Amino acid sequence: MSNRYGIIHNKKDCAGEKRIKSLFKWLIEKDVSFSFNKEFDSISDLKVKILPEEEIFDNSDIIIVFGGDGSMLATARKIGGRSKPILGVNYGKLGFLAEIDISELQNRIMQIESGEYFIEERVLLQASYIEEQTTALNDIVIERGYSSRLITITVYINDKYFTTYTADGLIISTPTGSTAYNLSSLGPIVEPDVAGIIINPINPHALAMRPIIVSDNSKIKVVAESSHEGMLLSGDGQCEIKISPPGVIYVEKTNFKAGFVKFSDSSYYRLLREKLGWGGFPHKFRVE
Repeated sequence: MSNRYGIIHNKKDCAGEKRIKSLFKWLIEKDVSFSFNKEFDSISDLKVKILPEEEIFDNSDIIIVFGGDGSMLATARKIGGRSKPILGVNYGKLGFLAEIDISELQNRIMQIESGEYFIEERVLLQASYIEEQTTALNDIVIERGYSSRLITITVYINDKYFTTYTADGLIISTPTGSTAYNLSSLGPIVEPDVAGIIINPINPHALAMRPIIVSDNSKIKVVAESSHEGMLLSGDGQCEIKISPPGVIYVEKTNFKAGFVKFSDSSYYRLLREKLGWGGFPHKFRVE
């Protein structure tokens, strides 16, 4: 087998340790080159190469992530511009991004080795505030923080004034993130390969304020004002930066993309039906 696999276990506990050991034994038997980011007592008798995550990202061809969607988001940000595709193994609750079960992982690895897969690229966003930056696969969010008061958010697109919101906050989402916070805030679902960015106010104080999809080449400037110091800027809900009013934030897509390993039977529409209950009638779902 020719690919080098970097395996990331992002769960704080030793979830699935026995199944992971069984997988490692199989990989060793098949002479698959792989490295792992954690030391488990149960694998101490195996010759497993343990490396820091940064070295794994640098020295692997494909990254396998054990965890939930949060683990996938974190890994995509950490990989950055290395162009290393990710295969997610779901240990979380939803598994929208990490959609593979560990029971099928051996077969999926064999498919990869046979070339029976493709890479689906996803856009990431970058937000800059003064000297701080954060990247996001799902969304950049500006919100009121711990105050109960609304904030005023003025948005410029490509240096042209767009609008001013009075709201709890603002979600700037990629198509990948359209099924995350954006969806909870009544935003549209957008297929991952659509070249757009969703701008969606959170609980705006106006009936006419609706989400909009702009070109993903847009450069977005946000000026957030409030009467308190508690506003927050976050990337994927995992990296928080405090904003002082008036906070000026610049958002645009990064010059690199995240890659996800997909197979011929991968289906975005099936994920919508099975993971998000699209249609609302599970007994009517077709098996494909």
